[in-house]
Amino acid sequence: MTLGIRLTSTARSHPRRVAIQFEGRRISYRELEEASEGFAAGLVSLGIGPGDKVALLLPNSPEFAVAYFGTVKAGAAAVPLNTYLTAPELDYILKDSAAKALVASAHYAEKVDALNERPGHVLVTDGTLPGATPISDITVKGDGVQPFTDEGAPAAVLYTSGTTGHPKGAVLTHGNLLANAASCAVMFKVTHRDRFLLFLPMFHAFSFLVCMLLPVTAGARSIVLTSVKPFNKVIKAIVFGRATFFVAIPAVYNLLSEKKFPRVILRLLALRLCVSGAAPLPAEVLERFSANYPFPLLEGYGLTEASPVVSCNPLDGVRKAGSVGIPVPGVEVRAVDGGGAALPAGEVGEIAVRGPNVMKGYLGNEEATKEAIKDGWLFTGDMGYIDRDGYIFIVDRKKDLILVHGMNVYPREVEEAIYRHPLVKEAAVVGIPDLSHGEVPKAFVSLKDGASLSERELKRYLRERLASYKVPRQVEFRKSLPTSPTGKVLKRELKVKAGG
Repeated sequence: MTLGIRLTSTARSHPRRVAIQFEGRRISYRELEEASEGFAAGLVSLGIGPGDKVALLLPNSPEFAVAYFGTVKAGAAAVPLNTYLTAPELDYILKDSAAKALVASAHYAEKVDALNERPGHVLVTDGTLPGATPISDITVKGDGVQPFTDEGAPAAVLYTSGTTGHPKGAVLTHGNLLANAASCAVMFKVTHRDRFLLFLPMFHAFSFLVCMLLPVTAGARSIVLTSVKPFNKVIKAIVFGRATFFVAIPAVYNLLSEKKFPRVILRLLALRLCVSGAAPLPAEVLERFSANYPFPLLEGYGLTEASPVVSCNPLDGVRKAGSVGIPVPGVEVRAVDGGGAALPAGEVGEIAVRGPNVMKGYLGNEEATKEAIKDGWLFTGDMGYIDRDGYIFIVDRKKDLILVHGMNVYPREVEEAIYRHPLVKEAAVVGIPDLSHGEVPKAFVSLKDGASLSERELKRYLRERLASYKVPRQVEFRKSLPTSPTGKVLKRELKVKAGG
């Protein structure tokens, strides 16, 4: 089974069922299948096939899905590009992946024009782009191409955020992605009646897997929005689009948790569950959301190298606040010591993952691959523990650990305490050098609109909740904190500016 065959199978079983709903358009599975087949045939006519890479610089749209599925149908691997990157950053990825083609929207004409070296073929999905060929010019109507059947072949190369040095390309196979989608389908009890609301960037592993590939495997519908802004569009899609499955990042749930809708309105919604991922969900946000809404908010955990979903709190059964839940079906997780040995329940170590969702490796980087995957286990770089019930608790990133006089300080623990202050909107903690202590925590905080809070007041609040060595030595208030497109606070940027 490959991604292309999966789409073909769904389209043949449910040709008229809506696959994508976008800005008044409704694209059926038959239409998605025919469009992706035609694009695949066009790529083949350009000499693109197995072993090749096709980069996608596209906004959330049906064209993204067509280009992605068309690429894998041709046997090539898709390289979704972060649309927020600068031209030099895009240049690095295009060169590193050796992409033979770039599929772009005219919306990103300036970035494409600023590239140092374009791939051999540049295709534009909409409007005009100097030097680019409209995809309609290469699309071949008819039976398309022969089904690509190698499930062990690369389906996508997803570049990590590059928190240290240049980003690395995680190679995910057809088997990796379909196994992860199947695990999520069981975990979340997905059916063809579900309607997934997709507004996070489609280039992100979490968004595409859960809100596009998962619906395709179940014959469900994706309601696609260009972005989370304006937020009233998200609300309208929930209410009038009858969305049943809501996937978002903590920042969105923080916003929703402060809104209160009449109970009569909430009872009319079709939503059956909400899932939070891509960044840690503060306990305070979960508590407020749960108090205001009748449907469950499930925190999960994953990483690009795991296709990406590793675990989630169960839809039925016990959901533990502060935990990222239990492993999805077919996936094993354990906490290990420095030598890779499994630790007893409750002991903090590095989280390691094993299963059919674990990547093939990093593209062209054997050394990094060997460092990340040992004896079939993916070493995530995240520190955490597993309790006696098998629930996973992420403490922090291994590289974010702060050593104060040799004592471990986990930034997330400090951030959770800061978030509990009623005036705080966002918080991030990083380690900075200190002559006396080696390292000390520094907090970056943004306050809710109209709020006023001094560094002294916040420290006094934290001393009542944290050991003295965990209390930030410095607090810097900002209007807002820098974040990635998926809402993850860019701690590296903060640390550099703080001199860490």
